[in-house]
Amino acid sequence: MLQVRMLLRIPTVLRSQELIDKAFSRASRIEEPYFPDKIERIRKEVQDRISTIESISRSFLDRLVKKFPSINNLHPFYSSLIDLMFDIDQYKISLSKIDRTSQMIEQISGEHIRRLKAAKTVEDANRIMRSYYGRFASLVHEIDQDLLFLGKCRDYMKKIPDIDVNLRTYIIAGMPNVGKSSLLAALTTKKPEIAPYPFTTKSVIIGIAEHGYERIQFIDTPGILDRDFDEMNQIEKNAVLALRHIKGTVIFLFDYSDQSLYDPEMQEHLYQQIREHINPDIIRVQTKMDISREKREKIAISVNSEGGLDPLKAIIFGRADDDVRR
Repeated sequence: MLQVRMLLRIPTVLRSQELIDKAFSRASRIEEPYFPDKIERIRKEVQDRISTIESISRSFLDRLVKKFPSINNLHPFYSSLIDLMFDIDQYKISLSKIDRTSQMIEQISGEHIRRLKAAKTVEDANRIMRSYYGRFASLVHEIDQDLLFLGKCRDYMKKIPDIDVNLRTYIIAGMPNVGKSSLLAALTTKKPEIAPYPFTTKSVIIGIAEHGYERIQFIDTPGILDRDFDEMNQIEKNAVLALRHIKGTVIFLFDYSDQSLYDPEMQEHLYQQIREHINPDIIRVQTKMDISREKREKIAISVNSEGGLDPLKAIIFGRADDDVRR
């Protein structure tokens, strides 16, 4: 969950004018009452304003650089989804420009404070302050498009589903209406969480089961892993293919009952596509045994009957030595 939390902690990205207004507003409230000599008082006041603007702006910019994750350090599941949304090179360039701007603000702040020490008159001090304000505003305006871009990146990253890539994971797949959601509800001990899945109108459903000291993650993918890959556009395909980076096991459900909307050949075709493109580690499971005429898979279950899940639970929770992966 750590990498997901990193994405959620990215601060709101201000536009350049918002940052300028925030810094200038805070600085404008500074008044120095402690120096009886007017030039000393104005010099100290201007210095404090410069330091305040520097502190507020650099704190914000440095926090952006720190909180936006390094793409190279992200798990491939997250980085592959992020790569679909925006130009990774532009992402790196924008963060680099933000970092460089922060350093330049530090530099011009030091330069103007040094010049301020030599100011002889109030007008000299005010001229230095106006010069600093102009240089500062110019620097920040230059990164406006980078701030806009990173703001969009942040909004997208916060939509990435909260999948814990460190847990033992089972992805439930199969044609529509084969009982995937019912199976997830029956296997998990906590209320599943629903999270939007990028580049689709669908959501993934994430459930957790606790077995002894271990937490096991189950992912239901309604509308995502239940249709022919040829029906997807390229972006949808790439979004689905990101799931192959989750090192888990697929539980593929076959429905051979008379209520099935899909014939065995269609189900087998989808199974082969998932096996080829997503994950070759698949447990074949026949579902709805309570209304099926015959058993056609080695693992056959019924969510609706007592003990109907025992064969599958023995593999998941008991780590039974099975030969149902193909």
